[in-house]
Amino acid sequence: MILTCTGLYLLRNQLVNLLNLNDTNENISTNDDSIQSEILSTNNNTLTEQTPIAIRDFSSQYGSNRSDSYVVSNICSHAEIYPLYGDSTHALVFRTYGPWWINMPSYKETIKNFIRWENNFTSRDFIDIEYKDFVYECISLNIYETYNPGTLEVVYVGKEDEYGNVTWHRIWSFPQPFSIILCDNEEIFIENGRQTIDDLFPDHINTDSIVPSLRLNTDNRQKSKFHTHHTNPPAARLPRIVKIPLKDKFTFPTRLIRLEFDHSTANYYSEIDTVILSGKISPTNSIVIEDTQHIPSSTTIIQENESDEKNYSANLTKLPFDILFIICSYLDLRSLVRLSSTCHLLHRQCLDSLQFQSLNLQPYWNGITNYSIENFFRYHCIQTRYLSLAWTKSIQCSSFNQLLNICSNNLVQLNLACCQYLTGQYIKIIVNYCPNIEVLNLENCFSLNNLDFIPLKYLNHIRILNVYRTKIDYRTLLPFIDNNKKYLENINLGSCQNLNDPIGILKLLFARCSNLRSIDLWRTCGLTQNGFLSVIGLPFDIGEEKRRILNLSKDEQEELALIYSSVNMPIEINTIMHIKYLSEVDLGWTDPPPGFIKSFVQQIGHSLIKLFLTACRRVNNEDILAVSEHCLQLRQLDLLGSSIIVETSIESILTRCLYLEFLDLSFCDKISNETLSIWICQYKNCFKRSYSPMMNDDIYTEFT
Repeated sequence: MILTCTGLYLLRNQLVNLLNLNDTNENISTNDDSIQSEILSTNNNTLTEQTPIAIRDFSSQYGSNRSDSYVVSNICSHAEIYPLYGDSTHALVFRTYGPWWINMPSYKETIKNFIRWENNFTSRDFIDIEYKDFVYECISLNIYETYNPGTLEVVYVGKEDEYGNVTWHRIWSFPQPFSIILCDNEEIFIENGRQTIDDLFPDHINTDSIVPSLRLNTDNRQKSKFHTHHTNPPAARLPRIVKIPLKDKFTFPTRLIRLEFDHSTANYYSEIDTVILSGKISPTNSIVIEDTQHIPSSTTIIQENESDEKNYSANLTKLPFDILFIICSYLDLRSLVRLSSTCHLLHRQCLDSLQFQSLNLQPYWNGITNYSIENFFRYHCIQTRYLSLAWTKSIQCSSFNQLLNICSNNLVQLNLACCQYLTGQYIKIIVNYCPNIEVLNLENCFSLNNLDFIPLKYLNHIRILNVYRTKIDYRTLLPFIDNNKKYLENINLGSCQNLNDPIGILKLLFARCSNLRSIDLWRTCGLTQNGFLSVIGLPFDIGEEKRRILNLSKDEQEELALIYSSVNMPIEINTIMHIKYLSEVDLGWTDPPPGFIKSFVQQIGHSLIKLFLTACRRVNNEDILAVSEHCLQLRQLDLLGSSIIVETSIESILTRCLYLEFLDLSFCDKISNETLSIWICQYKNCFKRSYSPMMNDDIYTEFT
């Protein structure tokens, strides 16, 4: 321990002296991604405000693919909600918020092996926005926040070449300076977003009454379990325009903006009305003077410091390999690579293949290119077991092939979330080179068609599969489930709206996967009342099941019959009590029939810690009473939109489910605000209650 601490101290000094790495520099400056330049303008053009015309890419959305409610494309218009504040279907809303999703076992299982701490990367969601006209001199970016504001993390601008290829340049990150414009047009300059509660209010405001309101729905114990830059809630629940200054931040014309968000401490869903880009859309008669200041390469740094190498590294060379390896493992990837350029000893140590056993490239998504893969990573990933390429752009199939060929049999986890360059050929490469893969994330890979997924059925060690918002269907999932039934623990089918046989898929999951721990069916289409009953042993109409199959095309019927035969599909299920470990279930927006939840929790409720019944409007009071009796370990319960549920049923949940930490009662018509206020004082839970957009004159209070 003493050797390790001493080594860390020496290593920090080396980093400061040789690389000038410090906290200030790690927050990327405005010139980090582009050559410094000075623009001398000879004329003034009229400022133009543009609204988005398209969304090029995004990570998630609350709404359905087949709806206009709560979808990311809602920002492609002028402000429709502002200056109202509240929950609106016309806003952009991401899929999750707060600490509750990321503190669930299913999520922790996907990140536990990425042990290298990338403390500068805390983004949870992103959206790539396109505007009609190139802006040649950007002035500002205005984000209209109309519900639970304060989650913006990073702003990028895109630079397009003559072939349409885009490079992204970071020009702002939280907590760098920005402005807030209130609905009375008052503009407040925020020099540092990391404010404390005492900094958020004028002296004449009594914070004794404000602070409890702000912390009403914030679970500080939950927040302490992860790293975030957004440690405090915004000053008040009010609509606002976040104004990001762009003047003189970059020198090229752009029509592409990327926003990244960290909503891990948000009290509820954050909502955005629109995003306005302000600037001059005509080229100015400008002279661009390039700064010819020499920027040293890593090779130059080595040469310049070779004479001092002995002074800086003499003490480190005395440390054992294992100690020095542990020290280097505390560095983020950028610092590790930079450190490798300081001396020969550290070059060997930092670039040892053992340092790349766990490789998370998501924080560097805009810098991962075919060149970097072919000329760096493929030489150091011989022992890589855990790999994330999430959010990366335009990796060619040949480069992808080289990287996975190197990883090969060692690879057990692969994250390709939001990689829109994927095709069926990439999926074949995964299956051919990585037969031992156990954790596979393809969420929001919407560019893949249903047939592209078929090779996945040949994998047979999968424990975790995330195919949220993809076009995967029964052709892949039915044989896949059968091949992985002994291992499958977590599966996310949220927003998969082209499954074609969701009942058969669900039936096979519940019949065969006894190790199942979490299942996400959020907005899964085609789950009928008869189908719900058939998967948990309740009486159902066999005739209706046959009619469901007959509604498919003739080719699909024949194909489904062959698959049913090959997987020995059960006709009916008598019980699901063999599923002993199921702890997380999301049935949001699937609307199961009355009595389904009662029977469901009677069989497997003993292990449930999360049950989301969002907009399941037929769930009744008997169902909720059954939850209170059989789900004593329950920590999270979402009943949004349950207009049937009465207060006595909720009271039974609160008194019996003693571990409850999250309860969403938004739009539960029979739960009064007065009763909710009593519960807030009586129970130590985070109650969620959204409301429709409204005006409020007192900006320093939360709506009741």
